[in-house]
Amino acid sequence: MEDILINGKENNLAVDLDEPIKIEWSKLATGYLGYLLEIYQEDRLIHKIASQGTEVFYYVQLRNNFQERKKFRVKLCLYSGENGSVKEQFKTFFYSANPNLTHSSWITRLDNPIEKEVTNYRKRVGFSFETNLDVGNLADDILLDISGIGYYEVYINGRKINDYFLNSDVTNYSKVVYYDTFKINKFLTSGSNLIQVSLGNGWFNPAPLKLLGKYNMRNYLAIGKPMMICQITQLSQDEANYLLQSDKLWHSKTTNLVFDNLYIGETRDFSEKNKMVTDQLSSRKVDLTTVEVPGPGGKLVPSFIEKIKREEPCTPKKNVRQGEKYLIDFGKIISGQIRLQVSSPDKEIYLKYAEKLTEFGDLDFSTTTTSTYGVDDNELGISNDDPVIQEDLLMTGQGVSVFENHFSYHSFRYVSVYEKNGKSFEFDDISAFPTYTNMDQVISFNSSNEGLNSLFQAHIQTKKNNIHSYYEDCARERLGYGGDIVALLESQILTFNSENMLRKVLYDFINDQTEIGGITQTAPYMGIQTYGPSNRAGSLGWQLVLPEIVIKYMKYYGSQILTKPVIDSLKKHVDYLLSFDFDYIKQCCLGDWGALDTKLIEGKETPPDREFCSAAMYLIMLRKYQLLAPKIGLTKEKVTFLTETVMDTERKIIAEFRNEHGTFQSGSQSSYLFALKAEIVDSVEVFKKSLVNKIESEDNIFKFGIFGMAWSYEILNDYPDVIYKWLQRKTYPGFQKMIQENGGVLSEYFQPLPGSSLNHAMFSSYGSWFVSDLLGLKFSEAVEQSKHLFFSPFIPNDVDFLEGSFESVHGLISVKWNRKETKSNCVLTVPDAITTSFSENICINKKRKEMNRRVYLLSVK
Repeated sequence: MEDILINGKENNLAVDLDEPIKIEWSKLATGYLGYLLEIYQEDRLIHKIASQGTEVFYYVQLRNNFQERKKFRVKLCLYSGENGSVKEQFKTFFYSANPNLTHSSWITRLDNPIEKEVTNYRKRVGFSFETNLDVGNLADDILLDISGIGYYEVYINGRKINDYFLNSDVTNYSKVVYYDTFKINKFLTSGSNLIQVSLGNGWFNPAPLKLLGKYNMRNYLAIGKPMMICQITQLSQDEANYLLQSDKLWHSKTTNLVFDNLYIGETRDFSEKNKMVTDQLSSRKVDLTTVEVPGPGGKLVPSFIEKIKREEPCTPKKNVRQGEKYLIDFGKIISGQIRLQVSSPDKEIYLKYAEKLTEFGDLDFSTTTTSTYGVDDNELGISNDDPVIQEDLLMTGQGVSVFENHFSYHSFRYVSVYEKNGKSFEFDDISAFPTYTNMDQVISFNSSNEGLNSLFQAHIQTKKNNIHSYYEDCARERLGYGGDIVALLESQILTFNSENMLRKVLYDFINDQTEIGGITQTAPYMGIQTYGPSNRAGSLGWQLVLPEIVIKYMKYYGSQILTKPVIDSLKKHVDYLLSFDFDYIKQCCLGDWGALDTKLIEGKETPPDREFCSAAMYLIMLRKYQLLAPKIGLTKEKVTFLTETVMDTERKIIAEFRNEHGTFQSGSQSSYLFALKAEIVDSVEVFKKSLVNKIESEDNIFKFGIFGMAWSYEILNDYPDVIYKWLQRKTYPGFQKMIQENGGVLSEYFQPLPGSSLNHAMFSSYGSWFVSDLLGLKFSEAVEQSKHLFFSPFIPNDVDFLEGSFESVHGLISVKWNRKETKSNCVLTVPDAITTSFSENICINKKRKEMNRRVYLLSVK
């Protein structure tokens, strides 16, 4: 592994010089008193910084005035001793982005350019392009820049060049298209080399299915036929030699993939008839002519987020044969892909997926489908209102046929495997691969309480299951809802290294921002605008995603996120919010979505005190912009107007919703939390105590929705025992009961409604409390880059020991404590770059220095 990372990557091959560049050396286990960092372009020193601190990263903004891709060398000298002697030296390099990728052409296959979407579900061979590349000298770096949308895979001389799946960063392709850069020398040989690119539909060529029974994503997303653009460049010290680029001279080829859809699955045909796809009489006829097309329109930008990968395979826990069917049970809910190996020739083998079984032992598809086909196709026997289910089809050939998902994934615990015509068959092997964005986990946790350990693992796994190049709500809808992101932001950051993903998701929402400044309900936008105040705009709690990402990013990673496009978007959004009359915008929110005391009103799920919570959400958003005002440079006049609007909004909310005894509207738990978050209570402590009394009178049940639940772990931090009782609750409603019945992951609701998801992350926000209270690591939003730690652990009476860690941007913070009768002994290790203060019940027994960190031996009363 490289000692120095550039934007989180080793030997970064495509760095966008228009963005701040992060140079990081936090993995170096060494003690030093200062450093010298130098950046060279060729042999010319272009940037130099010396510091006497013990920082482990540095941000730099380089001038982007290059017409060609350039190589940069980074040299890091670490100093020790007062005389400034060099202790160690480290080097790495990176390349700038390729400004000439646009000289290549987007290519696709001719087929029928005006084909009706009613035929979208029919089988036809997948997209694959190939060409030959002649290479002489392999000594110089040879780089491949490529983007394939929806998804793509690259093979050179028959070898896949990476371990990515579902590859292509999903976004609004009409605004941005992310491309990847690979060094491909090790896959090449001197002479002729075969380059192959396979494409899947992904989100760029979605089926006309109706999500939630009404949204045809083809009407809202940037769509088209699968296409790709690429360029291969050989880089010597003096110049770039362009060896190959995508154009209509590439050959279009057939593959065994004959259908793929992200929500449904894949069909792969290994039979002889699949070779007849160019026959005029074939129902699968395609035109294998390669054509050049304009592309989706978005700016080509280097990808910077972590990629989707497979974890180690899972094997079945049970395999029950039911006549000629097999029912496979993997023992837990998985978001992932299947590999099936079959030796029986000329069979049509279906695989159907479900998260649970019916009371009769059949697959229950209700929790994994929310769509209908959206078209009538008599040839396939499907109708507009037929529900879509997850299924794959393997059409076997002679010998061994191996089916693997490449361009889709499923959410499942159970798989039914059977032959279409009831023929007998045997399969050699079946495995499931959990598949999601490979983000580094930054938290560890273990304790003597197995209930806590199970809760911890459940929130980790459920989050993983629902990250595929952006934060999804669940494995059923797979949409980037802003409200869900807001509710989980803190816990996502405290669980995974989220610096790159947060930046990408922020840009997703900025790219979809409406002309008048509104923020969409989801990014990419696909039609949902429930309770939004204007066209295409989402409800207020979902629009909160824009300022909240920026605030949380600055808290943990720093203000380098505030580039001009981000600042411009924030200013545009605050202008938008201030343009509404209060009586209008106060209604434009879903409230505390998912609350336990939600009621069905006129057939719609209505959270408690929605009217008050919606009005309070508007005030909460305005207060967020008060925090950001000095950072984004709002004018004095705009700050004055914002302040006046906040004061006026507060007065109106109190006048309309506050009761004589100080509660709001009906006095639900959600209303308490929203009032505290909006800062409209006379005495915070008295009001919090009143809320705690209410919770205790309601059997210690937290009835909050996604916002109130997330905020409760912060706002009620003075009452950790109340939170602990809730998290440890063994009966319905509670998390322990949920994960016990749900295969170790979290579901959409505590009491599953018909059709609700069993693989849903929206209530996994409690993960932040594991860090802030059980580990005791509290960071303030008033201090950027998590530079100050307030240590104050909560030590439950039924936990004998606990250990864990959090990988901050400054290095690893670790905690270990053992509970005694009257006090607990604790060891806390903190990087030198982080200042530390302690709660009053902590006694510092000893403090020592180790390398670039401090070790505290503590007693906690």
